[in-house]
Amino acid sequence: MKLKSVRTKLTLLLFCIALIPLLLVIGFYLVNNISSSIDNAKSDGLLRNSIVNEHITEHFERNLAVLRTIARNPMTLQYTLAKAENRDPLMEQTLSRTNDVFNDSDNMIITDKNGDQLARTDEYPLINVEHRRYFHEAMQGSEYISDVLISLANNRLITVLEVPVFDENNKAVGMVQRDYDLSALQQFVKELSSANTRVMITDSVGNLVAHSEETLESNQLIGLSTNPAVAAALAGKKGSIDAVLSVHGGSKKERMLVSYSKNEISGWVIITERSYRYIWQKVVTDALTAVIIGGIMLFLLALVSAFIAEKATRKIRAISSLVGRAADESGDSVSLSELGDDELGQMAQAISKIRSSRDSYRKDAEIDKLTGLLNKATFERLCRRTLSENQPGTFASLIVIDLDHFKEVNDTLGHQTGDALLHDFGEVLRRLFRPTDLVGRFGGDEFVVLLNDLPGKEIALLKAKRIVEAAKTILTGVDVVKVSASVGISSTPQHGIDYDSLFAIADKSVYAVKESGRNGICYGNEEVLRSE
Repeated sequence: MKLKSVRTKLTLLLFCIALIPLLLVIGFYLVNNISSSIDNAKSDGLLRNSIVNEHITEHFERNLAVLRTIARNPMTLQYTLAKAENRDPLMEQTLSRTNDVFNDSDNMIITDKNGDQLARTDEYPLINVEHRRYFHEAMQGSEYISDVLISLANNRLITVLEVPVFDENNKAVGMVQRDYDLSALQQFVKELSSANTRVMITDSVGNLVAHSEETLESNQLIGLSTNPAVAAALAGKKGSIDAVLSVHGGSKKERMLVSYSKNEISGWVIITERSYRYIWQKVVTDALTAVIIGGIMLFLLALVSAFIAEKATRKIRAISSLVGRAADESGDSVSLSELGDDELGQMAQAISKIRSSRDSYRKDAEIDKLTGLLNKATFERLCRRTLSENQPGTFASLIVIDLDHFKEVNDTLGHQTGDALLHDFGEVLRRLFRPTDLVGRFGGDEFVVLLNDLPGKEIALLKAKRIVEAAKTILTGVDVVKVSASVGISSTPQHGIDYDSLFAIADKSVYAVKESGRNGICYGNEEVLRSE
């Protein structure tokens, strides 16, 4: 009965010892998961803002560059200053052909110093715009991007981009104007949004420019002056705040996580909103999963505790019997506590050595020792599994990176410097990508990354640009060798849905960059994007 009592007590003791850290781990996981979910939502919002910001800047800079070219053309100055009967009709043809550059039909206009429109590419009558702000900015010699306006020609939402025309005395004598239709920007914002995240843009006075959940094609401006993120962004701030906002423009309101930033070239505000309802849904789902797993583990712990207790007391009984027989047969004095402690101590040491060796072997088998990233075998295994588990239509990108001139680093500066370069570049990749992304090194100067569950290729291209920029700073201050990176990208489902197909396209894309002079990006073995 005593041995049975010891077994029961030992079972309860082992169960409690295992239960306490398990409950602590589950609690820590839940608390950390809440913080992680909110941080991920903030990061995702700011990343979407960054993509929209770069899109706006790229389009407006391209428009302004074309307008500058036209404004500085001597033929434009002559046309602006000439009387109606002396104006060269070739200028109007040149103006009309500029739309071919943008592949759209947005209106182009030339205006003289009195505000009278001299030529338009649409059929709307020529008017005087002397009272418009963008005209006054042009006459003061400034380029200007207006807030959102309603086009008098077609009642669509537009923004006006203007560049002044200067005479030989550097005095503004007119302007070249482009009415930029915002429907394309509206479509881009819709494509960037997701089921649980909405993206919107306002101008510098709070009027809505684009919205992922609304169609902005009417002749009515919509204001967002009550949105607290607009005021914060206009004040030059960037970040995330909590706010209670309406849903789908109705009376129902929800608590939102709002990420905001400001586009410097236009002064517009970019806002990404995600309802906490979606954030908490994930947290609750993870919590239920943790509770279920914890319950299963507790049940298994009870079984394991009972099993261990049975095994432990069986050993004690065997030792007791052995000692008893030894005492009966020889009369030698044997210490039971010493015998038991020695055996338990040896078992503990043996188990500790086995576990330590196993963990060491496993780590060595999965991790690249130099960079701490996944090695080739582990990356391929995890990548294949991730891709096979993706739902149809999931967008993922595989990025293959090859460091240019790495052999020259080893030959010129030595292998120790080369190893340090690989280690530093591995740290760059580790900081650049999410914890959920797979980042590995295939050996030598070849690295590979899998970005899963993306809204589109823009994020992969953005990350690739940052990789190329970062590679050039690895050996800053060393003039002997200039390191750069050649980057190839493939994506599902466009280039395949399995690892072999994606890697083949990405690897060919890297080769294309190498063949074209290195230091660039190639998406899908197509055009190489050169990094300056």
